[in-house]
Amino acid sequence: MAAATKPPRSALSHAFEAAWSAIPRHGARIPDKADFRPERFARFLPDIYLVELSDDPRNRLPIRLAGSNIRDHLGVDVKGMNYADFVPPERHALAGATMPLMFADPPLGRWIRKDIIHRDGFREMIEMTQLPMLEAATGTRLVVGLIEGFGAELHGEGHFRFEDRDSELFFEPA
Repeated sequence: MAAATKPPRSALSHAFEAAWSAIPRHGARIPDKADFRPERFARFLPDIYLVELSDDPRNRLPIRLAGSNIRDHLGVDVKGMNYADFVPPERHALAGATMPLMFADPPLGRWIRKDIIHRDGFREMIEMTQLPMLEAATGTRLVVGLIEGFGAELHGEGHFRFEDRDSELFFEPA
């Protein structure tokens, strides 16, 4: 794998990383979801999401949580849905394929730019900062993420798709 690079991330992205880095590790390199305290992430909660990396081929990337700003802008509560279902059909098999790289030693963060294309044709670029988390009791791999870039207007009607834009960069969290 290529050396990790520092992407041109926002101050909010760095603050999210710092909050993740402050989660107790108890000797582990990746935090346990049991130690995740929402109050420590209060400023991020409207824009936070949690995705599971599942071995189920029909539901590889179930979304466990999506903040209120995400739900409002997409026009649907995506909790329980499969992230892969929101990418173009030709990309479905590859959706989330690089997420397991975040569970390396040392763990890596991931920063991505994507476009959300709404049914009315409106496009908006978002930036996603993702960091690994484990559910230690079950060994389940999770990705906690932050979305930035939603505009002031709501276009979400529950019909949208994600398209790759120009960036997917990995970084070593502080």
